Amino acid sequence: MYKLGKKPPRIKKKTLTFNRLLKGLPAIPEEFDLDTEKNIPCRMMGNNKYGNCVIVGRANQTLRFEYSEQGEVINITDKEVLRQYFKEGKATCWNKYPDNGLVMLDSLTSWWKDGWIADGKKYNISGFAKIDIDKYYLRAAMYLLNGVNVGLSLPDNYDDEVWENTDGKPNPQNGHCVYIPPICDKEGLYCITWGQPRKRMSWDYALKYIDESYAIVDDKNRFDGKSDIDVELLNSYLNGLR
Repeated sequence: MYKLGKKPPRIKKKTLTFNRLLKGLPAIPEEFDLDTEKNIPCRMMGNNKYGNCVIVGRANQTLRFEYSEQGEVINITDKEVLRQYFKEGKATCWNKYPDNGLVMLDSLTSWWKDGWIADGKKYNISGFAKIDIDKYYLRAAMYLLNGVNVGLSLPDNYDDEVWENTDGKPNPQNGHCVYIPPICDKEGLYCITWGQPRKRMSWDYALKYIDESYAIVDDKNRFDGKSDIDVELLNSYLNGLR
């Protein structure tokens, strides 16, 4: 049995968009695979019992960020994932394990401001931006920033082994967050969810059911002096959030 857990998108008009963050439109391949050789395991991380998919998506992306920086797979435990989920869910003395799902934008802001503990260490991100639900910008964020975090309003028939059937209507009650690693081809992409190794998702399915998506900048310093990411604009936006 799998759990959902993403609350409906919280819209903020001043949220920075990824297309503004790009300096020009860099050439992005239609097909690439920057993830398979890393051999990073796919784990459930409690998402079969709790609606913690927003933090599971974060954990899967943190694994990739730190593999790129440290050259090894860090050991993020299920306990760390659940602790962060309950913390952001506003655990109290009378409700230590709130299981009500999370708002992606609020969780991203917490990741940036406060960080989280993974493999016994604190990890923050340098910033984030909203991605227009568009094939080019999704591919660009995947290619440049080690994948993307997306939220979906899944149809009622979402249990398909391969997500390609677009007959059903998006249902906001079926909110789910997944991490999309930097792998795609002309027909579609993949997502990491529910411990499944790279669940296939067609482009038609993605463009119909994704209701929010975010580019996450792990280390903005590596873009200084380069043409891909406007670090000055990112800094200006983040300073306004403090």
